[in-house]
Amino acid sequence: MPRKIIFPGLVMLFVLTGCWDIKEIEDVGIITGMGLDVDEENDELTMINQYVVPGKIPTQQSSSQQSVPYQNISQSGKTFFEIIRDNSLESNRPPNYTHLKSILASTTLFEKERADKVIDLFIRDHEFRRTTPVYLTRDPVLDILSTDPAKEFFPSIQIKSLSENSNKNNKNPTNLTIGDMSQLISEMKSFLIPGITLNEGKIKSSGAAIIEAESSKYVGWIDIEDMEGVRYIHNTVQGGFLYLDEEVIDDGPIALEIKGSKTKFKTKVSGDEPEMTFQIKTSTVLAEDWGTGRNVYNKGWKKEIEDAANKVIQEKVERVLKLAQQEYQIDFLNVSKWVHIHEPRYWKEHEKEWSEIFPDMTFKVEVTTEITDSGTQNFNTE
Repeated sequence: MPRKIIFPGLVMLFVLTGCWDIKEIEDVGIITGMGLDVDEENDELTMINQYVVPGKIPTQQSSSQQSVPYQNISQSGKTFFEIIRDNSLESNRPPNYTHLKSILASTTLFEKERADKVIDLFIRDHEFRRTTPVYLTRDPVLDILSTDPAKEFFPSIQIKSLSENSNKNNKNPTNLTIGDMSQLISEMKSFLIPGITLNEGKIKSSGAAIIEAESSKYVGWIDIEDMEGVRYIHNTVQGGFLYLDEEVIDDGPIALEIKGSKTKFKTKVSGDEPEMTFQIKTSTVLAEDWGTGRNVYNKGWKKEIEDAANKVIQEKVERVLKLAQQEYQIDFLNVSKWVHIHEPRYWKEHEKEWSEIFPDMTFKVEVTTEITDSGTQNFNTE
């Protein structure tokens, strides 16, 4: 055989060695979700790993789901790292977290332990991604992770998918990742963690949990109805809708579809007191009208609706500000960010006193709503 053929063949034997480190998917412990809780009886931490069971995932050939395609393994220990290693005592598939979709923790855990301690492992270990979203619940964590999800195969993926609807409904909080938490904690900020609940056997988005900066612990809850005000203050409103009932508009109710919203922050210091104005501009279209006497062809028909919308948005924002300043006296809305940006000298002098300054700070809310379209159908043509 010619040398020019033998030599390349020998090289290929060493280069093309095949997949020597291949692992069958059935032998890999793929984790899609994680639950964190406390075992109060034994005074230990609890971790629930949601394993994928590949053989039970429905296929196109067999679309009927015979059994759940996941297995929840719950264990307790003094540290989360210890629990992860102890998984080998119960499963021959070591947990792999590179596909982790969500982390669900109990408020009980965050009442007992500091948030910075809870997430320490997930920041240090290279296998955990900083982009993994975190959620809190007041319900039993294992119950939620064992629920038959409405649209997904795995409860952990169903949980994550809910927050991806934040552009459709302003009551949905936006995602908060492990990386976001780490940054807020390092900056000594109070913040909100999106909430999850179990409602009549269904996993649902449910407001948000408040984590206080100094204690780094859970201190309260924002109900889902108040999340709209939070979203306007956080300037994260992209879509959704605005409902106007008969209390704010005579000929109603009306639903306005939000096409976009922008919040600007104006900060000034009067004497030695900071003041802030929220300027909210929202663009909408008339999505649904239950009124009988409205004619969109009449000049000025929009003004009454736009004024009512301004009032509703203003009340939502003021309601949340009242919760933050009076009920909790905690800046979980992170308005200190804008004081820091707009009044750096004042912030440098008073940063350490912010927890005392915030409850008495003056806020103003200015709202401008514009209806840009009335839709393609109208019955009042006379």
